[in-house]
Amino acid sequence: MTDRISVTRRNTAADLISIVLPAYNEEQNVRVVCAAIQSALCGLGALELIFVDDGSSDNTADTVRSLRDEGAPVRLIRFGRNFGHQAALFAGMEKAQGEAVITMDCDLQHPPELLPRMVKAWRDGAKVVQMVRIDTVDSGFFKNISSKLFYRFVNLLSETPVLSGAADYQLLDREVVTAVLQFKDRHPFLRGIVGWLGFQSTCMEYIAAARHAGTSAYSLRKMVRLSIQAITGLSSKPLRFSFYLGVLTAVVALSYAAFALVGLLAGKTVPGWTSVIAIVAFLGAVQLVSIGIVGEYIARIYEQTRAMPRFVVVEADENLPERKGAQAQ
Repeated sequence: MTDRISVTRRNTAADLISIVLPAYNEEQNVRVVCAAIQSALCGLGALELIFVDDGSSDNTADTVRSLRDEGAPVRLIRFGRNFGHQAALFAGMEKAQGEAVITMDCDLQHPPELLPRMVKAWRDGAKVVQMVRIDTVDSGFFKNISSKLFYRFVNLLSETPVLSGAADYQLLDREVVTAVLQFKDRHPFLRGIVGWLGFQSTCMEYIAAARHAGTSAYSLRKMVRLSIQAITGLSSKPLRFSFYLGVLTAVVALSYAAFALVGLLAGKTVPGWTSVIAIVAFLGAVQLVSIGIVGEYIARIYEQTRAMPRFVVVEADENLPERKGAQAQ
């Protein structure tokens, strides 16, 4: 549901707008998305496009450098290796200098033509403008099902609900970005963090286009991993769930023991091993599941105590190159 916005911002067209674009092997998309964004935001204010090269093996970084040398309002951040989409988003936000920071994908599945509406909503008072995907042009059955399961799974176990269809296509006010960057989790989940903060927000729906070029690097394994990171990073519900499961198992086991004792006293017991094996297998399964859940949290604690960085930047443009006219043309 879209919140009504009654407060009018004092921001003007002179405000810098930062666009953060994670890029992993997006050589064929960099120029196209840069041109599309500049065209969409023409005349709406100063603009900087921050491409975060997440350890690409193609010429993504060289293409961004070429755009920079040609005078485009672009900056490059390059990782030494692939650290992941969420790490790239945070790296871009750390370097962004704009009063508004927009995060979006580099493959044109996040429609640049909706950017003016997002900026208008921000200038009308929204601290967060969240884009919600209602469909994808070329999505198949597996993609649709896996996406729905992702949100249901996260919302079932997370203490911070994530809007179904919400994507990392969003506009964040500088105040929100400052708050987000206070989180030091090594495996952050941006959508969940923004929702947890509770800033005034508005939602807009969109239909995701087909990728302009290349193939998606977001495999099922990465989606499952993101689900686990989202849940364990935002909620302790799985730990409580394992406790409740253990209590339920104990009740069932004690009930069965009482039933067996009554049968023994009545002389109706039949020697056998089936029931014993079934109970042992059930208890073993519960223990293993519980240990696995606890293990995920212990792994997060271990990684946090090591104080390792979320990413390592090997190259970064601190400012836009000097040139005439910093505004989007």
